[in-house]
Amino acid sequence: MALALACAGATAAPAAAAHAPAASATAACATDTGAKGLASRPAADSPVSVARADGRIAQFQLFYDATATGGLPFVWHREQGEPDGAFGPWKRVSAATVGPKSYAVTAVENSAGRLELLFSTFGTFCHTVEDDGEWSAPDAFGLAPAPYHGGVVLFKERDGSIDAIASGANSDSSMELRHQQDADSGWGPVRSMGRVPDPNVGLSRPSLVEQLPDGRLRVTAREWNRDRTWEVRQSAPGGDWGPWQLLSPGTAPAPRALAAATALPGS
Repeated sequence: MALALACAGATAAPAAAAHAPAASATAACATDTGAKGLASRPAADSPVSVARADGRIAQFQLFYDATATGGLPFVWHREQGEPDGAFGPWKRVSAATVGPKSYAVTAVENSAGRLELLFSTFGTFCHTVEDDGEWSAPDAFGLAPAPYHGGVVLFKERDGSIDAIASGANSDSSMELRHQQDADSGWGPVRSMGRVPDPNVGLSRPSLVEQLPDGRLRVTAREWNRDRTWEVRQSAPGGDWGPWQLLSPGTAPAPRALAAATALPGS
């Protein structure tokens, strides 16, 4: 089951949104502490939904704050109190800003039932985890694809472990991955998924992530500036990656959503 999340549409800004106290952040996760925590205006095409294991839906949305000093949006969060129930109030996740150039946001529920959130800020991705309604201080996640190479894809394997996959940030790797076996063990180190043999290729975010019947992962990605698609497979479940192979146009997977993200009302 894939959990890379992208939904179209936008929700209206809450008339009187509650906000969480701004969490402190590391230097890598820029903050705008002058912002007062107002959901003044929603950013277009930014809603993200996560289906939780208990049947509820969590939602994330970028909102601009009229009191912000830097002009960048912030991530806000709300969720249902019960399956098919009403949503609670919007709350700002932290004072960390999103953007510029890349405004990617993605989230997943981990094996402990806690939400993990990734968002792009100033050339890297920041990470924060919700626990009992409070969010941890955002910290640098280690994946930093170029803005025109797309964001991070989150994929949940059949055993509940999670993979975070993104275009490589250095010349030795076309794609990079971090793996979380479970919430207690946390995220492993950034690992290379190998280099595409063509030296002039730059890959976008994965267009397809799937788990094969034998447990291995298969990933395909298009070149960011050319209509060609490449494929790589694990050599064994949880193991290293085989060579990247160029797919012919007839064998490339049709574009499709990587996750069963729930559309927001009105989208």
